Amino acid sequence: MASTAAVIAQPKASQTNLGIKLTPTQLKVLRSLGLKVALPSYVPANFRADTVLVSAGRENVDSLRYLVVYQNLSADKCFAIESTSGGIGDLPSGSRSYPINSPIFGKSFLELGLYGNAKQPTLLSQWWGEQNGPFYRFVGTGVVPELSNCTNITPQEAVKVSQSIQYLN
Repeated sequence: MASTAAVIAQPKASQTNLGIKLTPTQLKVLRSLGLKVALPSYVPANFRADTVLVSAGRENVDSLRYLVVYQNLSADKCFAIESTSGGIGDLPSGSRSYPINSPIFGKSFLELGLYGNAKQPTLLSQWWGEQNGPFYRFVGTGVVPELSNCTNITPQEAVKVSQSIQYLN
């Protein structure tokens, strides 16, 4: 399957949208997918949207995706919010669950366990969204390659981030 991808890194100057600093270019790239963009209105102190990755399959609408990586460089901590237009798999189940109550997605769980490429327990939420998508989730360190060189925030902070997810206007 042919696909296109773009990575937009965070320059020093930025604008505020939902309390999250994204550049006009990052916002434009996110919106170019045609998905409803949902991001947290709360991130822990000293975190910023460091990288925005978007990808789109040319033949399959289920392959529209974005990943927004939030990083605190001084503390070497990171997490991401991921979205896909469809094709999600089973819900994760971990060794420990933390309840999430989102104003827009309802009740779900943040799981602590081994997922994706993670070599040690990490955080991953269940997918959120409407029946036909798009779908969103919180992603902890090690699950995807973009999050392989940092450590997790606390589960309590991850729940707080997850509960603050809102659609961009």
